[in-house]
Amino acid sequence: MRTTQGGGAVIQESIMYGAETLGRDFTVVQSRDKTALLSLSVKDGWKPASDNFTGQNVLSAKSRIVSFREGDIDIEFTLSDIKKAYQSYLGWLKTPGLSLNEVNQTPFELFFLRYIVGKHFEFLRLKTAWRGVYNAAGSGAASLTDGFLTKFIAESQVGGDIASSHIFDGSALTDANAYAQFNGVAELLASTDENLLHQELGVYCSRVAYDKYRRNRQTKFPNHVGPADRPDTLDDYSNMKFVVDPGLNGSDAITITPPQNLLFVCNEDPTVFTINVVKAIKSYQITIRASLDFDFATGDWIFRNDL
Repeated sequence: MRTTQGGGAVIQESIMYGAETLGRDFTVVQSRDKTALLSLSVKDGWKPASDNFTGQNVLSAKSRIVSFREGDIDIEFTLSDIKKAYQSYLGWLKTPGLSLNEVNQTPFELFFLRYIVGKHFEFLRLKTAWRGVYNAAGSGAASLTDGFLTKFIAESQVGGDIASSHIFDGSALTDANAYAQFNGVAELLASTDENLLHQELGVYCSRVAYDKYRRNRQTKFPNHVGPADRPDTLDDYSNMKFVVDPGLNGSDAITITPPQNLLFVCNEDPTVFTINVVKAIKSYQITIRASLDFDFATGDWIFRNDL
């Protein structure tokens, strides 16, 4: 049982491997459920000196409430599954010199548990972060929690955290208009909040949307842009860097926001989850439970199209 004893090192390593992109692509926040995310902005209170006192509110505070969804990974290895894998060529490579009885006592390495668990956290990143739509009766990563786009749309309604002035009224992306559509969202940001131009911003889009931008750019500037050009930033805004996100596949969505505004929230260290392994009569049953969510810190920093 060396795989699961001693803190379950192999399982923990696999979770770290799978969750690596979560920490690289989003800000990881450890919090308790129903905790407020605070967004503070200071207003300019200066004025020419005088003998008159006029008190002003110079601090604006907004909050969003973090809430979690719980998710399980349930895995079962039956003895017949173990025997089939043991007798395969891969079984010879993974468990050389071990008898079937010995492998039955420790089947986890034969069944690539590290790969299986790591892949599940990759599913979480690709199917939930942007596209996930919570469905309590469903299965798969996309059933765990609402993704960013779902929250963006919900918070763009009247009274939501994303003001209508932050939403570019666009049309379906084509090879003929993608350049103008991307610039339209960028120009909206520049005209609404110039302070954001002083920090690095991510331009989040799908690979298809990015390629439409490239082709339209080549058409507009044929003497300067070749078919192999892969721009890292928008032409007119040096601080706006493309982030081609596989979780946006199939979408024409364009979102410009600071990377630190996109949060992966969990109520404990994302590499330390509840893990239980039970040896049943004819199988091993493993369950891993996690509490997590994807959210944004403040709508003041989000600019997007309406697609």
